[in-house]
Amino acid sequence: MERLTFIFWQNINSMHQSAFLKALAVKHDVTLVTMTSGTGRESMGWHEPDLTGVTLLQMAQIDWKTLILKHTGKDTIHVFAGMHAFVPIHRAMLFAMRQGCRFGVYAEPLVMEGAAGLVKQWRGRLDAFRFADHLELVLCIGPECRRQYLAWGFPEHKLHDWAYVTEHFLAPQDAGLEDRPFRIIFPGSCSRRKGADLLLEAAATLETHTRFELLCYSRSPFSPDFFERKMLDRYSGIAHINLKPFIDNEKVRIAIGLADLLVLPSRFDGWGAVVNEALGAGTPVLVSDRCGSSVLIRDNPLLGHIFGPPTVRTLREALSRIIGEGVPSSLRRERIRDWADRHISGAVVADHFLAIIDHASSVSKLPTTAPWIRPSRSVPLQ
Repeated sequence: MERLTFIFWQNINSMHQSAFLKALAVKHDVTLVTMTSGTGRESMGWHEPDLTGVTLLQMAQIDWKTLILKHTGKDTIHVFAGMHAFVPIHRAMLFAMRQGCRFGVYAEPLVMEGAAGLVKQWRGRLDAFRFADHLELVLCIGPECRRQYLAWGFPEHKLHDWAYVTEHFLAPQDAGLEDRPFRIIFPGSCSRRKGADLLLEAAATLETHTRFELLCYSRSPFSPDFFERKMLDRYSGIAHINLKPFIDNEKVRIAIGLADLLVLPSRFDGWGAVVNEALGAGTPVLVSDRCGSSVLIRDNPLLGHIFGPPTVRTLREALSRIIGEGVPSSLRRERIRDWADRHISGAVVADHFLAIIDHASSVSKLPTTAPWIRPSRSVPLQ
C-alpha cells in the first residue's frame, strides 16, 4: 500500500486509541485533531498518552477549514468521531464532505430508550439518506453499533467491527498468593450505568468458602453525587469491600495486573476499555452482556466470562463460580497476554484498519473480519 495520510478528528486525546494511532503512524502519516487538550478525564487519573509519530493539533488553534482544503486528495482519509456526538467535529465532517474528501466515522452505539430514542431513530435514517453514499466506512465500536447503523439503512459493506485499543504492559507478579484472598477489581466510575450498585450488592451478599476482596477504584475526587453517597453509606463499612478514590492510570494498570479478576458489570457500555487493559495484563475478566467488549470473551473461556442480563443475582452466581475455581495460574495469565498481543494490540488493530481502507478502495462488498472475532480466536482454558 502506498503511503497515505490519515486525519482523525475527535473531542479529546483519548488513551483508547493511542496504541492504534502510534502503530499506524509507523507506516503512514497520521494527524490527530482534537477539540481540547488533555484527555477529559484527568480527575479519574488519566494523563495524555504518548503519541510518538503522530501530529497533534487543536481545532481552536488552527484554521481547520484550511487543513481540510489542503487534504482533499485521494491519498488522504479523514475519520470523524461520531455523526453528531460533537458539534465542531460534525461541522468539520460536513465541510469535508462538501469538498469531496474521502472520509469515514467511528461511533459507539446510542442509548435508544424513551422519546429521545425515537428521535435518534429518525435522525439515523436521515443520516443514512444524507451520508451513506458519501462516506467510505463506519468503524462500529461493538456489535450493537453495527445493528443500529444497519437498521438505519447504511450499507452493510461499509460497516466494520471496531474496538477500543489500549497499551499493553508487562504486569507485575504477585508472590504469596496463598496468603491473600481472591482479588477482584473494578476500575470504573461509581455510577448506575457502570453497574457499580450491582457489583457492590453482589459482593456484599456473596457466600463463598474462599476468601475474597473487592477493590473499587471509583470514587470521584469531588463531592460525591447522590448515587455515590448512597453506595458509600451502604457498603463502605463492609470489611471485604474497599471503595477507593480514582488513582493514576499507570497505578491502576498495576492494580489490574495484580488482580485475579476484573469485573465490568455495566448496564450499558459501548465498549469498556478496561477489559482490554486487563487482558493485556493477563488478568481474566467478567463482563455483562451489555458491554461491547463482551465480543472479545464470547466462546473464549481462557479470557473470562460473560453474565447477563446484568442483575445482582446473575452477577453473584458468576462471581461464586469464578472464585470457587481459584486464582488464575501463571500459565493462564501468560496465555491471556499472548492472545491480547495477537488480537487486540495496537499493531494488529492498525493492520485491521488498513485492511478496511483496502476494502473501501475496492469493489468488493464482502465484509471484513476483525482479528478479535475471527473463528480461530477461541482458545481452551486448559
